[in-house]
Amino acid sequence: MKKMKLLIFGAVLSAFFVLFAFSLVAMPAFADSSDTVTVDVNVSEASSITVLPATLNWTDIASGQAGGTKYLNIKNTGSLNVSEIYAYVDTLITEPVRPYGLAYPTNYSAGSVITLKNETDTGYYFAGRIEWNWTQDIPNNDWSAVTDPVAWGYFRNASSDYVWVLGNGTTGCNDTDAEFAVEYDVDLGTTATRTPESIGAADDGDDEWSYFSVSDASSPLDTYCVAAYYDCTKVYIYHYDQRTSPNFAGCGLSSYLQEANLTPGYSIILEVDAWVPSGYPSGYLNTTTLTVYASS
Repeated sequence: MKKMKLLIFGAVLSAFFVLFAFSLVAMPAFADSSDTVTVDVNVSEASSITVLPATLNWTDIASGQAGGTKYLNIKNTGSLNVSEIYAYVDTLITEPVRPYGLAYPTNYSAGSVITLKNETDTGYYFAGRIEWNWTQDIPNNDWSAVTDPVAWGYFRNASSDYVWVLGNGTTGCNDTDAEFAVEYDVDLGTTATRTPESIGAADDGDDEWSYFSVSDASSPLDTYCVAAYYDCTKVYIYHYDQRTSPNFAGCGLSSYLQEANLTPGYSIILEVDAWVPSGYPSGYLNTTTLTVYASS
């Protein structure tokens, strides 16, 4: 009787395994599947540039020397192309009065010694230098290059001085018939080095300034713009300033750091140096702001 029960149990167990195996064979196979989602991202239009680093500093520059090159990255951090990039310093604000004759470094703007170089130019240019009327006589001079000499002085870079003279126009030095001349030779105190040469008629004039282009490879101001103030007290020397108020763009040689498009995410490199002329008082000059402007 026990043997019969075992046989029956074995038969049932065998039948179960047969049914289980059959169910595995008969069960339908599962296939991989996928689907897609469409994603759209729209970037809003924005014009933005970022200039880094935010601060530049030079210390202990010897009089008549350069401080050494530093670098600025001008990056397009917006979503639109930018172009016509130019730069200027606020020298006209931070050096509002003639500083000569006073030993106060803060009377001199740091902007007046800042020089710039873009990625394509071979040399540096003053970002916005003021040279003031000397007021004292400069002996051994020959001002014959201008009709009515009313102001004179020195263009001073980091190593040398060059004499200049300004001729009055019909109603002031902002007239288009005002005259400007600069000596090509380093000043040695002789008449031969104090005989400035005319740079021609002004390109333009307005309520405040007349604008001259200097285009002579022999001139210390070659490819510079020179703006003469209406009361003949100062001249403003620049290259990369394209402002239209005042109309410094009215000078034919006023240039851009980059005129072509700078696409989003890309940057250009601007080299900056400080050229301190001889005769500057020791100490920190009046802090200046360098502004970089771009159109979109």
